[in-house]
Amino acid sequence: MSKRKSDEAYGELRSRIMMAILPPNAVLDERRLTEDLGIGRTPMREAVLRLEQEGLVTSMGRRGYVVASATPADMIRAYELRRELECFTAGLAAERRNAGDLAKFDVFLARVTAEMDAHVDDLHWQLAADEEFHRIVADASDNRFAQQYLAFLFGLSVRSLYVARIPITLVQEEIDNYRSVLTAIRMRDVGAAGAAMARHLTINPMQVMADSLSGTRPQVG
Repeated sequence: MSKRKSDEAYGELRSRIMMAILPPNAVLDERRLTEDLGIGRTPMREAVLRLEQEGLVTSMGRRGYVVASATPADMIRAYELRRELECFTAGLAAERRNAGDLAKFDVFLARVTAEMDAHVDDLHWQLAADEEFHRIVADASDNRFAQQYLAFLFGLSVRSLYVARIPITLVQEEIDNYRSVLTAIRMRDVGAAGAAMARHLTINPMQVMADSLSGTRPQVG
């Protein structure tokens, strides 16, 4: 039960941090959060430790934990590494995918295509769908290190978008890019898979930093 509760707490806290509901440098009030989420102190602490390992929260020693700070430079660092790793991983997936991976692709595309019009304003669904897309590509690469680090970088880079108040691209706008990436992987076309993933990750980090510092809000995608 504790593990299940800690997973629930981890998922909810991660979502709040990524969406900047809990902004950078916010103190994690353990008592308030345990009451809010309806869980005990042990699963809460387990969740917070996982978030610390992902770089989303920072320990302040006896003073507890705070949401990790974020700067435009942080966003660039996370994004530039994520983009390179995502494209490389898509290429690996094209080389190594198996029948089980292809079945996952089909299920994913069928589900999000059927559900996306009903979730235009549901940012939790939007983020979950996009993260699932990147996860199934990483799984198809058969590289557990890529899977681990991409999950880590996804959380950091998405949080940076929310902190900078940059609107995320919706699944409805990205579904064709999803199909292009997954089709290239299906066809074992390494170059096309990497290129399609690059098109999906279209944000210009240098422009984002400049826009963030000037207070403008560019569209992503």
